[in-house]
Amino acid sequence: MKNDKIRVGIIGTGFGAKVHAPIMQNHPDFEVVSISSVHRGSLNEVKGETGINAVYDDWRKMLERESLDLLSVASAPYLHFDMVMEGLKRNLHIYCEKPMAFDANQSKEMLEFKNQAGLFGFINFEFRFLPARQKIKEILASGQLGEILHIHYKSNFNGYKRLKNNKRGWLGQEQFGGGMLGAIGSHMFDSLLWWTGQSVKDIYGQLPIHIPSITKDGETEVRTAEDSFQTIGTLETGTSFTVELTSATLHRTNQWRLEIFGTNGTLVMTDDQRVEIAIEDGKLTKVKLAEKLKEPTNLSDRALAYYQPFYPMLDAMSQTIRENTLHPHVPTFENGHEAQLILDAIRVSAKEGRKITL
Repeated sequence: MKNDKIRVGIIGTGFGAKVHAPIMQNHPDFEVVSISSVHRGSLNEVKGETGINAVYDDWRKMLERESLDLLSVASAPYLHFDMVMEGLKRNLHIYCEKPMAFDANQSKEMLEFKNQAGLFGFINFEFRFLPARQKIKEILASGQLGEILHIHYKSNFNGYKRLKNNKRGWLGQEQFGGGMLGAIGSHMFDSLLWWTGQSVKDIYGQLPIHIPSITKDGETEVRTAEDSFQTIGTLETGTSFTVELTSATLHRTNQWRLEIFGTNGTLVMTDDQRVEIAIEDGKLTKVKLAEKLKEPTNLSDRALAYYQPFYPMLDAMSQTIRENTLHPHVPTFENGHEAQLILDAIRVSAKEGRKITL
């Protein structure tokens, strides 16, 4: 690695430019040397926004011309496969947004090719690194809750007016890998599997589209991808679970709420900010979490919204690449593929109206 920094090229001038680039630029181990638009946006605007001099309108040209160590893929899911495979062929480590791919067939091929190439593949399940989620991992690993009987994990966003008044673009289109199951459910299922160290045995799901179309400026957008999801299932040891998200609500009640019921205790997490546990006949008691990171003053509000989990994710990636040993909490292609299998099963379940065994 030149200059002892991990040289990064980013594909995607939306989330990639607004979140990946600025936080990486604030990390001493990374150097963002180039960025490419997917849909040929204004290159001068991207250059001004990010401060990156090498801005491309063709990601393939970027990979041909730039000397990189890590490729950050922040495009729509249906584009991940080609971009990741090309990066791997060029001997680059990969940092890919979730969901990992359009389907599990693609994610399996990406995983196998990565393994053959002897490279690292990371999936941006960055919320693992929030202090609340780290504490949940610690508590479950300690065994103090006993045998886990049931897990209820839910979220709701007050997105009804936004869904009624704004187009969703690719996020509302099934053929582009859109939908809230991939956007949010992938995070939730990754955390569920990571916390418990288990796999999903079977699952049943439904994928409602509460607002199937809107007309704006004389153009009608028909949505084919879900704005919400509800699932019930069983983990491999028999633990039952429900995981659900509703984004078409007028009011936010709890953005995130997790309830874990064990034979010896109960855990409740609220909004990724508060964790409480009760052991045996005791009352729910707040658990102390790690201190938040000091936030830099040069980041936009958009980037700051992701800084707390994203920065330690970069720490874990840097350590993994430099020491050639996986950080114990870093999410990998293996985790991305396992989540993809679950997403695919839920989609089949929703279409066929039956429980799917994985």
